[in-house]
Amino acid sequence: MVLALNMLLNWVSSATYLKHHLTPKRMNKAIAIITYIILIFLLVLLSFDFYLSEKYYTPSGGMFMSDPEKYADMKLTFVGPVINISDSSFYMSVNHKPLKVYYPKLEQPKLGQVLVVGQSHINGTTTASEIHYFNYNYLKYYISFIAIFPFLYIFFRDWKIKRWRFVNA
Repeated sequence: MVLALNMLLNWVSSATYLKHHLTPKRMNKAIAIITYIILIFLLVLLSFDFYLSEKYYTPSGGMFMSDPEKYADMKLTFVGPVINISDSSFYMSVNHKPLKVYYPKLEQPKLGQVLVVGQSHINGTTTASEIHYFNYNYLKYYISFIAIFPFLYIFFRDWKIKRWRFVNA
């Protein structure tokens, strides 16, 4: 086996083979194919790693909401907008479903959402141990929506579309 591999390597690396069969165009094509094979191999390897180690990740909000008994008494993290605030608790939206969180002194986030780290309960509620506010988190979307109109005006002032191509105006 080793002898056959050694003979194959000698044949491929021989000067006459390279001189007659491996032109610069073929060399670039071979390098591109090898690069694509390596990239595909790495993506498949990362996918398998994620799939095989998924059971070691902390459960998501959707997993907790679908089966609260399975994930009771775990420290979990939830992110979402606040729906309603009362004196001792508040409701937040997690995967478009309401989640009751026990936390007495919550302030309404300004144009944003909250991150809750807390202990889950068997009845599908959570007691928060930490709260992080993401104030003005949605402001970037409002600014982007407003900014698209001047951008399009400036863009189409300098460029026109003719026959499916952009040309100078």
